Amino acid sequence: MLLMYLGTFSVNQTIERVMTTSLRISSCIVSLLLSFMIAPTCATAQIVYDWQDSKEGWVPASESNLGCNLIEQPEAMAMRAFNTTPVMRSGTVNESLGIDAGTYDRVQITLRNPTTSGNPNARLFAYAPETNAFMCHWNVPVDTEMEGFQTYTLDLTSPPNSGSGTFEGTVGRFGWRGPWGVANGDTIYWKQMVVYNSVGCTNADACNYAPYAEVDNGMCVLVGDSCDDGNDDTINDMITADCLCAGEVDDVQDAQPSLSIGMAPNPASMELWVTSSLALGRFRVLDAQGKVCLTEHSQSTSTAIDVSGWLPGTYLLETHLGGIPQVHRFIVHRP
Repeated sequence: MLLMYLGTFSVNQTIERVMTTSLRISSCIVSLLLSFMIAPTCATAQIVYDWQDSKEGWVPASESNLGCNLIEQPEAMAMRAFNTTPVMRSGTVNESLGIDAGTYDRVQITLRNPTTSGNPNARLFAYAPETNAFMCHWNVPVDTEMEGFQTYTLDLTSPPNSGSGTFEGTVGRFGWRGPWGVANGDTIYWKQMVVYNSVGCTNADACNYAPYAEVDNGMCVLVGDSCDDGNDDTINDMITADCLCAGEVDDVQDAQPSLSIGMAPNPASMELWVTSSLALGRFRVLDAQGKVCLTEHSQSTSTAIDVSGWLPGTYLLETHLGGIPQVHRFIVHRP
């Protein structure tokens, strides 16, 4: 299958179909997730074509001078040559990987060449989108008369073959030519192709582990690492066992100040001093029958109410400290 593994901030591995191949994409959460995560970018993924019991969307070249037949087999895909330059491509001319040439720096190919061709150079082609004209190509020397599969690695930063062009811009497809000089009817067996970055996270326990990376980039994301889930209402954000960035809901609220009211003296005959923990704001006093005796608004935390002319009896002080209505009782008496 054609797999794409997240190289950096992926953290969660989602599967989806792309074109005619089984393309698995491990998506960035670093942005994912990892914009949520501790790294700033979502790194590139490896592209892996596994040709066991599958062509992975690869097709023979349509040009007659590049002819071959591709056959699915359990161990590898067989390329049966119709001439000395059989070529296969990673999809039809209407399909495109849509990747930048600078995204990857390595290609790893695993094949078996049982032929005795005298100049056994396989050739990797890169194509721009919507064309069968190659962008450039590289020769990859391979062995002959192989009894088993062998793996070879090509540095994509190395110059392409002289006169073949430059590796830049958007890459639509890759292609492979069988080792030079194979005869009509010869068969080459292709097992796997990996397009990857040589620099990445090399820690197998990391959420963004890059299995083909050769040099660690110091940006591994591990379970328990601090991160930012982008939610201001959570605290203690960290990478979970599912390689997601998640925090805890902050249940701690700002402590409400005490909404206390004090009245003295109570009973009162001349003045009643009212004190509070907050500015009093709007308040009023009602008598026992519910008649409003006083309505005031104060920005202070204390005020004096003149009750010297009020009839003796029970009164109710109504306040709204902090938006919360409260009722307090006091008594007016005559000594």
